[in-house]
Amino acid sequence: MSEYKTELHCHSVHVSTCAHATHEEIVEKYVAAGYTTVVSTEHINPWTFPRELEEGTWKARCDYFCDAYEHFRRVADGRLHVLLGAEIRFMRENNSDYLVYGLSPEFLYELGDPRQMRGGIDALSRTVREHGCMIFQAHPFRPTMMVTDPRLLDGIEVANMSPWHESHNDIAAAWAAATGLRGISGTDFHDPEHEPRGGIITSAPITSNKELISVLRSGEYELIE
Repeated sequence: MSEYKTELHCHSVHVSTCAHATHEEIVEKYVAAGYTTVVSTEHINPWTFPRELEEGTWKARCDYFCDAYEHFRRVADGRLHVLLGAEIRFMRENNSDYLVYGLSPEFLYELGDPRQMRGGIDALSRTVREHGCMIFQAHPFRPTMMVTDPRLLDGIEVANMSPWHESHNDIAAAWAAATGLRGISGTDFHDPEHEPRGGIITSAPITSNKELISVLRSGEYELIE
């Protein structure tokens, strides 16, 4: 039976200020590693946008974010399926990061700047779920992260494969088992020298956000870890 690999946590230099890999480099890396799909989870955090955009409108910031996604898709040119996600951190509430899957550009424009949502994670969780998206806490047991009420999450990242951080994946896996949260894996890709080694394996390729959400809800996947 064929197996298909999907990356669930990937950043590029085009949006994420902590990343250094171009879309061209990412495509080459993931095609060579046998992946069929990459979810672009660029940061939307206090450091994402250049100063001139921070002083402007959410539309301008969202244009910047979504234009990069469209560039990624053009660079992939059918060699990879590229889906839109995001890794969101609030401006003040806490230091936790939340991976949101199933996003569309239209929903992001409508949402407004999620970093500044009144109600914080409660409001973000409610809003994205109402729109059919799913929300997972990224690397929840890294130092400075805060444990989030499991009722506000669809799952957590139990296998964050970044070589530069101690994510305490064993604790995350135990927490997921104790709370019944879904577990996911991600490379947390940032740099050209970073090797893809996270994500999920499925029996059919994931070619759209609708298919991604269906797979994540069903739990019919294996972790790459």
